[in-house]
Amino acid sequence: MDYSWVAALLATVVVAALGVVTLTTGRVAPWVRGRIVRPALWGSGALLFAAGMATGLSTRFFDVSLGLGDGLAVATLVQILAGGLLQHRAQRPRPATTNAS
Repeated sequence: MDYSWVAALLATVVVAALGVVTLTTGRVAPWVRGRIVRPALWGSGALLFAAGMATGLSTRFFDVSLGLGDGLAVATLVQILAGGLLQHRAQRPRPATTNAS
């Protein structure tokens, strides 16, 4: 039996929980704390990313038609990309590195 969906479900729950905590308290995960300048936008992006992951997981559990499966795949991709874009926009730009010769 293939249990890879357990890891994917766990990752989805963790990302969603990080989004909820960030939206309710304004605190972000420790590994990105120094770069985030708009916590609410980052939390919204995390929730949208988690929704995309959950949409992708739903196709594994439900027997859907080919057309609906393709539609869910597109919805998954759009949600994950939009969530990642929101999270990216919530961060401070990194300083440009120059190669001084």
